Amino acid sequence: MNPDLHDISVQGLRGLAGLCRESHPALPSSLHAIRQVIGTTQVASISGWLDDLRREGWTGLQTARLFEAVIEARRQSDGPLGAFDLVLSGPELIGVPTRDTSAVIHSLIAESQEEVLLVGYAVYGGRVLFEQLANRMAVSPNLDVRFYLDISRRHNDTSLSDEIVRRFARDFVTQQWPWTNRPKVFYDPRSLDAGPTRSSLHAKCVVVDRRVALVTSANFTEAAQKRNIEVGVLLRHDPTVRRLAAYFEGLQSAGVLRECRLPAVG
Repeated sequence: MNPDLHDISVQGLRGLAGLCRESHPALPSSLHAIRQVIGTTQVASISGWLDDLRREGWTGLQTARLFEAVIEARRQSDGPLGAFDLVLSGPELIGVPTRDTSAVIHSLIAESQEEVLLVGYAVYGGRVLFEQLANRMAVSPNLDVRFYLDISRRHNDTSLSDEIVRRFARDFVTQQWPWTNRPKVFYDPRSLDAGPTRSSLHAKCVVVDRRVALVTSANFTEAAQKRNIEVGVLLRHDPTVRRLAAYFEGLQSAGVLRECRLPAVG
């Protein structure tokens, strides 16, 4: 039985198109990979349909273009409603599509052409979570990648703020980002205050090319990206996405967010 592609979200279709392109010239066959990008709904029917296309001689690139044509048709027919989509991550529930947050971010990074902004509070396990982005930077050296992260003072840590930032930078390049191509990292110095003015950079979002953004409760940790119950909203509404990117860029330009200088390579 052929699947009803109208029951799959636009982001799910984009994920399927990305899987097909990555698998080219073959077609994706992993049920787990398909479930990650479209959730629990129609996994079996999509897998069976891809098997039929494979037997008929379709390639990954051809099938990706088919999904992309459906996406464009949906975009034109859905209007403003097609600009917003929920990303619900956690235990599977019949009748409610769920997706790993990491799979959604993976598909967004695969789309990136010019700029990727990642805003987060907690980062752990970056060697795994950021590998795809590092590979993307390696093949697209002009890709502008910026992290806006929280650098905080631990309880009873009396070190100078500059020393805390240097420790964070060393940990980032050894534990979270060991690759040669480096992103830029920015932080809110108020998070290092010891008094009542202390604050946190607590936002979590990913913005790609100022045209698509994921605003989410999930941190950049393996648990948040793959196991926790997390809720996010995927935005493909250009004015809203540009406003989000402009906010962090404006904080950076105004000096409210400062650059964390990473150690030189080698």
